[in-house]
Amino acid sequence: MMFVIFHQWCFMFKKLLDQLYNIYEIIFTNISFFSFLYLKFHESSVKKEILMAGIKKSDKVLHIGCGAIPYTSIIINKETSSSIVGIDNKDKIVNRASEYIKKNNFSDRIKIKSGEGNKYKASEFDIVIISYGVSDHDAVLKHILDSVKEGTKIILRKSVTEKNNYINSIVKDFSICSKRLLLTQNSVLIVKKD
Repeated sequence: MMFVIFHQWCFMFKKLLDQLYNIYEIIFTNISFFSFLYLKFHESSVKKEILMAGIKKSDKVLHIGCGAIPYTSIIINKETSSSIVGIDNKDKIVNRASEYIKKNNFSDRIKIKSGEGNKYKASEFDIVIISYGVSDHDAVLKHILDSVKEGTKIILRKSVTEKNNYINSIVKDFSICSKRLLLTQNSVLIVKKD
């Protein structure tokens, strides 16, 4: 009983955090100092994911749930010069992220598009990152695993307390490694096998 209550509390806390992140990003896309701090806060985590997945210049990267300040796409591009497409399913966030990318001179290297992670065509990508804030990790992960080629690397950012039979089975069978990067988040590297 206590575990169920704790799990429900963690789920509600994640939903609240997701909403706060969205609000923060939307407000601070136009305030350079705060968006710089936001990038710096996440920089070491993204660099660890780059090393974990071995992301290189020749990789095509898809980031699902890029947010209004697409810090993952920016940091990966700065570190590796790889080609990146960031998607989000909220038009307001896509517009803000596109403006942010353009304002910071990344338009030729990072493309921001509107899209649903559980439907987006992902077959051309070598690396797929599924953000922590994505609302239905199950559906997105199923779609990605069904649509990408063998050897594609998937970075799944998930809650450390997430109890999901499907995700746990995929992590158990296909993950290469897992790292706790933030207080409530693990990044799990999954490699598509046929």
